[in-house]
Amino acid sequence: MSNVEARVAHTLSPPDGEPFGLRGGAPRGALAAKGIRRRRLFAAGLFAGDIVSGTMAIVAVAVIVAVAWPAGQIGLVGRVQMHLCVLLLLLIGINCSLGLYRSNIRSPMERFRLRATATLLFIFAGMLMWVREGPSVELAIVPLVGALALVLGLWTEHLIGARLARSDVYSAPTAILGAGASSRALARLLLSHPDCGLRPIGFIDDGACPDDDVDEFVPRHGTDGASAALPVLGTLDGWRADGGAEVVIVPDCEVLPRDPAALYRLGARQVLVINRLGEFPSFGLQVRNAARFVALELSGQPREPSEGLKRAIDLALALALLLLAAPIIGLLALTIKLADPGPAFYGQWRIGRYGTPIRVLKLRTMYRDAEQRLERVLASDPGLRNHWQRYFKLPQDPRILPHVGNLLRRTSLDELPQLWNVIRGDMSLVGPRPFPAYHLDAFDPEFQALRATVPPGLTGLWQISSRSNGDLDVQRAQDCFYIKNRSLWLDLYILIATLPAVIGAQGAK
Repeated sequence: MSNVEARVAHTLSPPDGEPFGLRGGAPRGALAAKGIRRRRLFAAGLFAGDIVSGTMAIVAVAVIVAVAWPAGQIGLVGRVQMHLCVLLLLLIGINCSLGLYRSNIRSPMERFRLRATATLLFIFAGMLMWVREGPSVELAIVPLVGALALVLGLWTEHLIGARLARSDVYSAPTAILGAGASSRALARLLLSHPDCGLRPIGFIDDGACPDDDVDEFVPRHGTDGASAALPVLGTLDGWRADGGAEVVIVPDCEVLPRDPAALYRLGARQVLVINRLGEFPSFGLQVRNAARFVALELSGQPREPSEGLKRAIDLALALALLLLAAPIIGLLALTIKLADPGPAFYGQWRIGRYGTPIRVLKLRTMYRDAEQRLERVLASDPGLRNHWQRYFKLPQDPRILPHVGNLLRRTSLDELPQLWNVIRGDMSLVGPRPFPAYHLDAFDPEFQALRATVPPGLTGLWQISSRSNGDLDVQRAQDCFYIKNRSLWLDLYILIATLPAVIGAQGAK
């Protein structure tokens, strides 16, 4: 999850006959054809993934029906499969109509809401199909298939997105209006977060004087050199996209040109205007068109999930998951004792809700003299010490047990015992990860106070995105976004997305 998702981008619609926009014609030429192929490949990948995940859901439910009902009901299995195949085509059609396969910059959580909407419509249509025949087993099967299709579809989308992100298929070539500090900051943000789906290729000179004192999107470190290397493509009056840039971004509403035709003449397929909302919750905002202006509809007071409902969900899921994970935890504990004799489990003191210390359970992934090993390495290498102070992680951590330690950390299996912390009420399934005191002290007091208002989580927004690749600024931004936008929908998305993130092990150390 990037900071871009904490801001709102408006798409400007051109007048009839202009070249950009969803209804306008795409620029011609080889570059335009390449853009069309990119969008078609993106859509085809998601479409094929949903076909596969939907088929898997139907097969799984058909197997359950075949096992649960006697052989005399074998005709039921065939009838269920036939009806569900028809409904699968309906589900794909609903996904298409909602724009799920369109190559755009929808955030993963927005795409999840589209999937959830399509699933509800699928369940409603399926139950209408069979309700005329009276109560039957199909009425219970359709919701099961819908739930499986939602989960498997999201997992498949994550895996396909991770695969496509390694090529130019995932990201749209993007030009940024202006060459000042805010435009360069936006370029750095997009370069450091390719998951946004926008790949900066250069700047458009709008003739404005650069201002180096503006509030920037991200700190200067990390990708400043890459953004500085981006060329100035041309001027606002003379440059045209000609298929080279599919998207043009205006980094601030205040720098919009007076003449809208100046933007339309650029020939981009889509123009986005960034509107910074600061500390306001931004997930699920609605754009409203009034007579002479465009308004953002804020939801008012953020709708935080009910504490009682969230606790009940945590308790039910944690108990079930702990029963399933118990054999795995036992096997891993035995492996650890063979690698380094001593306790297989340990408790680490971390900061919980309201600043209360909690003892977090983990499978041991380090040598028993881990702290002494770390002190020796940091004392001998100033570069590693600077890296530790910025990330509180090391690329080659001398404390980690060989083989088993790296495996546990890469897959996050060392955190399975924390299901007991969830059952005890020290933690929730979803929330900001509990930090040690030395890690939390590196943040400003305002953020520490905000973090103390919610229970820490077994998984969270950071775990399904940057993980160890994110420094303190990234951790702060993602935790702030979660706390200010938290809801049961967001928790459900993070829970479902955790498994593909763990399998991919991106950023894990």
